[in-house]
Amino acid sequence: MMRLNLNQLAIFAQVIECEGFSAAGQVLFLSQSSVSKQVQNLEIALRTQLVDRSGPKIRPTLAGEVLLAQSKEVLALADQAVAAVQAAALLRSEPLVIGSTSTVGGHFLPLVLQELRRREPAVRFGLTVSTAGQLAEALEEGRTGIGLSASTLPPGRHRSERLADDDMLLVCPADHPLAGRDVRPADLTGETFLLRECGSQTRRQLTDLLHSWDIAGARTLDLWGTEGIKEAVRIGLGVGLVPRGSVRLELRHGVLAELGIRPAPERRTVMANWTLARPLTAYEQLLLTILREAARTTAAA
Repeated sequence: MMRLNLNQLAIFAQVIECEGFSAAGQVLFLSQSSVSKQVQNLEIALRTQLVDRSGPKIRPTLAGEVLLAQSKEVLALADQAVAAVQAAALLRSEPLVIGSTSTVGGHFLPLVLQELRRREPAVRFGLTVSTAGQLAEALEEGRTGIGLSASTLPPGRHRSERLADDDMLLVCPADHPLAGRDVRPADLTGETFLLRECGSQTRRQLTDLLHSWDIAGARTLDLWGTEGIKEAVRIGLGVGLVPRGSVRLELRHGVLAELGIRPAPERRTVMANWTLARPLTAYEQLLLTILREAARTTAAA
């Protein structure tokens, strides 16, 4: 059984695209005679004429058109095979670096990482928590292969996929007079609102809510991270906005309570993002699979 030469297929495809041997040679940095010879050898191997040389421009024969269509698929598969081999070569040579914005990393990732460790006990990984802009830059440069965010990232050399949605809750201490009740914005006059650090999407969401509730002049207190907000709410410093997933245990055990504000705050989207600047390693591909599985499990719960 005859096996095709991938190099000859690539040259043949370039000749057809450029409509000439000389033009293809310039693209491939080969001489015209070398390009012509490779196409001729391919024709000899296949025992049929692939290009019509009679006109001012090279055109494929009927057999050439059939081969050209197949060549594109074969060459694409070859590129995928090279990328897969490169990814496998990176499997154990580099630790897995996972990027995340702070809100998502705190409550969505731990169970995902536990499952990753269960399937691949030898995996070495680290978590880099950053702003959405910093995460987009790391993906753009290929420093991070997989990143999670709570919003769509700025455009770049990465692809994004919506994994799940999470409710955003206004929470208060368990002994707060309004705990567990449906409240109106006017009922919150006089409360202190706990704000996340500058650059946080949660901070922007809460400040926008205060403006829409017409209590933009309310007392506020700046803190850092979801855990800081939760602890400050617990000890009575104010009320805060957090994802439901981050306070499931506190709500279940009566440590914190939900304020049923109407209309409810807009839900938060969990996005998976992966770099296009380089092939994903095998561990990164596995992590993406586990993320999708975890999202389906969360949605079904």
